[in-house]
Amino acid sequence: MKLKTQIFLGFLFIIILTIILSGVFVYYLENLGRSSDKILKENYRSVKASEELTFSLAKMDQILAKVCLGKNYNQEILLNIIESEKKIFRNNLTISKKNISEIGEINVVRSIETNFDNYSSAIDSFKTSEDRISLYFNQLQRQNELIREGCIALINLNHGAMSRRDSLTQGLYFQAKIYVFIVTLMVLLISGITIFKIPQLIVQPIIDVTEKIKRITAGEYEQKIEIDSNNELGDLIKAFNMMSVKLKELEEVNFAEIKAQKSRIESIIRSINDGLIILNENSEIILVNASGSIILNSAEEKLIGKKAVDIASENPVMKDLLFSINNGQKNRGGQHDSNYNPKNFLKITNEDESTEFYTKEIVSVYDNATLNRKFLGYIIMMKDVTSFKRSDEAKTNFIAVVSHELKTPLSAMNMSLMLLQDDRFGSLNEEQRKIATSMKSEVQRLIKMVTELLDLSRVETGNIELDRKMVSPELLVEYSTAPIELQIEEKDIVLKKHIKKGLPEVIVDPEKISWVLINFLSNAVRYSDPGAEILIEVDYDDDFVDFRVIDSGPGIEPENLSKVFNKFVQLPSNGKKNKLGLGLGLAISKEVIDAHNGKIGVKSDYGHGCCFYFQLPIEH
Repeated sequence: MKLKTQIFLGFLFIIILTIILSGVFVYYLENLGRSSDKILKENYRSVKASEELTFSLAKMDQILAKVCLGKNYNQEILLNIIESEKKIFRNNLTISKKNISEIGEINVVRSIETNFDNYSSAIDSFKTSEDRISLYFNQLQRQNELIREGCIALINLNHGAMSRRDSLTQGLYFQAKIYVFIVTLMVLLISGITIFKIPQLIVQPIIDVTEKIKRITAGEYEQKIEIDSNNELGDLIKAFNMMSVKLKELEEVNFAEIKAQKSRIESIIRSINDGLIILNENSEIILVNASGSIILNSAEEKLIGKKAVDIASENPVMKDLLFSINNGQKNRGGQHDSNYNPKNFLKITNEDESTEFYTKEIVSVYDNATLNRKFLGYIIMMKDVTSFKRSDEAKTNFIAVVSHELKTPLSAMNMSLMLLQDDRFGSLNEEQRKIATSMKSEVQRLIKMVTELLDLSRVETGNIELDRKMVSPELLVEYSTAPIELQIEEKDIVLKKHIKKGLPEVIVDPEKISWVLINFLSNAVRYSDPGAEILIEVDYDDDFVDFRVIDSGPGIEPENLSKVFNKFVQLPSNGKKNKLGLGLGLAISKEVIDAHNGKIGVKSDYGHGCCFYFQLPIEH
């Protein structure tokens, strides 16, 4: 018999036993349910209604006593309450009549109904009687007691029935426990025998194959297993014996060639001038060239075979590289990402206080020959860019100094133009007013450009200061939409917000994140036609809160998407370039989001609008 058939029959047998056990459970549960439901429907409602009857009788008797003996009560109100209680009594009596289930219960209910009719007539006579006290004590009080005795008899009758049915239910419950226990014990016993027997047929050949494979792994390729079955395990053993023979042949042929190629590859890697470090799938260093050893400031023999995390505890360079690797995995949901990099360079401070800068590229290596692309490790490449970085820093510092020096006179010019336009210092004619307004607009444009250059220089030099706070995403959206309301109204733009409920708070600098969102919204308004629609969406997953600004403008051409966040890039709107800035807004936005360890990007269907988005990490 085939192994597959044996396993199938074994599991089928277990399923049948499970179905039998489930049937026994369902049968007794159904009986218990019907018994409990019968008690509730037939007796509990009658008991509840009888208790309400007793309560109504007591209340009516109390009110009649007040009418007879009390002069400080409003008798008309008390008599109206009695009429209401009579209706309540009759409603509960109707419920009792509908739930009659016991022998003799119909007679008790009829007796109560007859006595109450007499009691009700006597109450009507009481209303018009001149001698109410005599009528109450001689007739009404006795009739009330008689009806109450009938109600108590009705309660006792139903209580007795409930006790009898409860005893029957308890007996059924005990019987169910006995039968279910017996059936469960049988199912477990038979299933245990079946489960023990089937794996035993499979495990022993697998143990033999595993042992032989371990020997082959150790280099003992001449392994053979005796075949004693004709099922799938027998086929497996045949294939294993053939494999061991082929491996022996391949091992003899390829070992020398593989060794030679390994030696050539290592020689090539060691001769590369750029720093190079190779990690395996366990983040252990398996190869490092001379430049890599110099950058890590450690000898090669002290690095090979060591885990990167152990070296990082004492080596700041490896700590920085390991941080980049870990953040790359986090930002890709566990997938290894060679493009993610929280810093675009590696800064090393030497003992003489001099600094060196290296670009770092971390490449994840996969085995493309396998179906699931097995992860093999990382290749870390570091290129010396110290001279370029120093030149770039000098340029940035120069821009910062020049921008700062320009901002003061420009602000003074702007203030002077404001004073010039103030009628308190003298009136201007129409032509002079136009010139002053034009000059003020140009000065404000220059101030905006200088401010952007200053902001850019701060983020490029790492001087950006973040005042982090716990803020709700809803508040960030509200804070960002207020400054552009005038622009929206001028172009008759329809602004919609789709904010997911239950958004977690984020730890950010609210002013700078709002600036990024305002920049997105301003661009959306600028590139949208009058009367168009702009949508703000806020969503989240386990790791990030997503902010999206979607417009229906002209969109961005595919070849320009990669340039959007570059410095000094201004994309045309309706064939014309924006002349209000330097094209630094999105570049600064990217630096701000990067400083928050977030991600920023754009999607565009050319001709149908854009979607600018950024993601902020959620602190767990």
